[in-house]
Amino acid sequence: MKFKRTELLSVNHYSIINKMKKRIEGIEFLRMILCFGIVLLHYYSSDNKYILKIKENNFQVPCFFFISFYFLYPTISQKNIGKYKQRLERLLIPYIIYPIIVWIINNIMFLIINYNRFNRLLTFKELKLNLIFGKGIFGIGVLWFHFNLIIFTIIFIIFAYFLNDYFLISFQIIASISYIIEYSGVNNKFFHQFKIYVSQPIGNLVETLPIAIFAFSLSNYNIFQKLSYNRIKTIFFFSIFLYYIFYYNIFSPIKGFSSPGIKFNIIAFLLFSIFFLIPFEVLNQKILSVLKKITKYTQGIYCLHFLIQYYFKLLFDRKGTLNGCIILYIISYFFSFFGFLVFQRTKLKFLFT
Repeated sequence: MKFKRTELLSVNHYSIINKMKKRIEGIEFLRMILCFGIVLLHYYSSDNKYILKIKENNFQVPCFFFISFYFLYPTISQKNIGKYKQRLERLLIPYIIYPIIVWIINNIMFLIINYNRFNRLLTFKELKLNLIFGKGIFGIGVLWFHFNLIIFTIIFIIFAYFLNDYFLISFQIIASISYIIEYSGVNNKFFHQFKIYVSQPIGNLVETLPIAIFAFSLSNYNIFQKLSYNRIKTIFFFSIFLYYIFYYNIFSPIKGFSSPGIKFNIIAFLLFSIFFLIPFEVLNQKILSVLKKITKYTQGIYCLHFLIQYYFKLLFDRKGTLNGCIILYIISYFFSFFGFLVFQRTKLKFLFT
């Protein structure tokens, strides 16, 4: 059987790439919503059934993967070394710096008030494990996401360089194999034999690789620009489908580590489609400017809330309420905002944006 060669970048895609480089307000707004969803997931511990339904579906990080690899397409397709370097810097700086911050602050808090999340001093060995695997014994919790992004970005770059025209078809075959491994239970059974700092990152890699490949493929095929021709109908039907997935849980759950099964691919696709198609561009420029400022610091919020939440809950909101989630999000936003102001002329700005 002879595979049809898939061009990674055809001539007519250059105009599409130029459009993708521009800020898409709907997707930035989606990132903000997902980031608040992450805060809910980690912090909320009350009993509202609708919020618990969101926590039960745990779709936020898969959607972040989808967004990241959809917009990775121009960088990979143009084989832009400078863009490769910048993306890896944006991922590696928070991946390395935040665990060190978490390690230092938790140890300082234990020495000063005899309390931290772990009720003990953290060892240097634990810090090293976290820097290697993104999910050490103590962990920052959310950095397995960065671990996966770093590994996948390197793999995508290498495969695109050596396979060229066969890159997409090769990866789509790999995605299919990943789903076979998931649905057969092999991924869950095999990696659960190992310690958490091995099982979690490697098991997560198998689960999230199909999401990355799916998003990248859709970007190559220009799907969302085609959907925009029937914008209102698409938003309507996709919203109904999304409601049924959340309310009736029409996809049977399978055992895994964080994002197992095709369900998360579908949710990510539907959410991305809806927010991509919503006509935010009709809004007044002043409104768009405010929206840009509000949605800019999701990186910092994503990482910082995980450190702040335990002390915030201890002092102010032991029940983990929705209001507490909102306040925690706002506090994390302002830390990110002021952190960016301090470091905006250095590469440490990548800790916050």
